[in-house]
Amino acid sequence: MKKVFYIITLFMALLSTEMVLASEDINLNIDMPKEVQVGENFTIDINVNLNRNISGFECRIETPIYGAKYIKFINATENREIKEKAGEFYMLNLKNNSVFVSFAILFDEPLNSDFHLITIKGKALNEGNLSIRFIAVASDENGTAIKPSPITYNLKIIGSNQNNNEKTDGEETEGNIFSGIVGAILNFLRMIFGG
Repeated sequence: MKKVFYIITLFMALLSTEMVLASEDINLNIDMPKEVQVGENFTIDINVNLNRNISGFECRIETPIYGAKYIKFINATENREIKEKAGEFYMLNLKNNSVFVSFAILFDEPLNSDFHLITIKGKALNEGNLSIRFIAVASDENGTAIKPSPITYNLKIIGSNQNNNEKTDGEETEGNIFSGIVGAILNFLRMIFGG
């Protein structure tokens, strides 16, 4: 019984080692800004570098639950050539703060060279820091899963260039109106209570 346990353990160790080595053959190459301004549109380009054949690939781009407060993904453009090869086995799902793309090439030659996966357009909504996570899984010609390490990019969203005290086109901004009302109330209270 102990021999069987050791053989199974050795076999599992060999499989996991192969999986780790295999994942080094597939890398995500992500091009995105590190900093954007509130209200600004930005682009994320995802390319895949290959050193082996694959017949399928999926990638999930996600933010934490609170991510919808900071950014919104507004558009995703797929690689048309891959979409045509995969046919009905191609899927693209775009939500406010996540994107999922998946394909399987069953009736054509497997992919064996670097390729562009997707271009995502986003919009910065509020000031803050946000992590965007990229999780990918590929499959080789036998359907074996290959899992590259997940990648996390930090996006800093800074306030707009406009000074909150400036008027825009002769009208006050919402922030200026609110601060004006608060200022008037505070002045009134100071007059009443003396201070």
